[in-house]
Amino acid sequence: MTVLKYNDEASKRLLAVYTTPDVDAQRQEFINGIKLRPGEKVLDVGSGPGFLARSIKDKVGTQGLVHGVDVSEFMLNIAKSKSDEKDGIEFSYGDATDLKFPDESFDTITCTQVLEYLNDVDKALKEFNRVLRKGGKIALLDTDWDSIVWHSSNPQRMKQVLKIWEAHASDPFLPRTLSQRMDKTGFKVIAQKIFTIYNPIYKEETYSNRMIDLITTFVIENGGINHEEALAWVNDLRGIYKNSYFFSLNRYFFLGRKI
Repeated sequence: MTVLKYNDEASKRLLAVYTTPDVDAQRQEFINGIKLRPGEKVLDVGSGPGFLARSIKDKVGTQGLVHGVDVSEFMLNIAKSKSDEKDGIEFSYGDATDLKFPDESFDTITCTQVLEYLNDVDKALKEFNRVLRKGGKIALLDTDWDSIVWHSSNPQRMKQVLKIWEAHASDPFLPRTLSQRMDKTGFKVIAQKIFTIYNPIYKEETYSNRMIDLITTFVIENGGINHEEALAWVNDLRGIYKNSYFFSLNRYFFLGRKI
């Protein structure tokens, strides 16, 4: 099996997830947890379509600067189309493990739903440390994919689908070791919090419903379940069983400071 590749098709499905009320609420909760100040210079690693970066810019104000980096040209094009460098927000191609910025360039670094997809998390954290000023903040958010509770009429099939889906990330359980990794790479963890996405009823615009398409494509392409079985899983959640719908997932927030 292979880690999810963010080609244009996968990026389109991911964009549909980013625009759900669930993720928007999480985005605001994440920003509130950072306690940004006017005038800060912020780097958003894995900036995607730029939603978080633009919300950060609202917090740092006209004297602040936000730079977003991402490896997806599809996402960068969306971010750039909705932003103007004259407004103090910039987007460019960037690899989390090889940032093209001088030492101590930023006051704060944000990184949401990125580290779990990297082969070398420690290398990325060391890069974050390098480009962050002493005393600067780092705000991370990643998912433990073993925390999913998703009701189904066929628990065994659900278990099989979610087991295959775990392989979409390099480390689907990263939050369990992230605080230790931060400590090892020069950060002091100053706050931790759980962000729960909770969908107790079926709605089309929810995070979990939008994720169904992304998961279905991945599990079919990576084997272990055939097209017919995957469609049966989809129909179970969106059709015959949606009146008994229930979903929850935990994401973990870590706020650190460079020592």
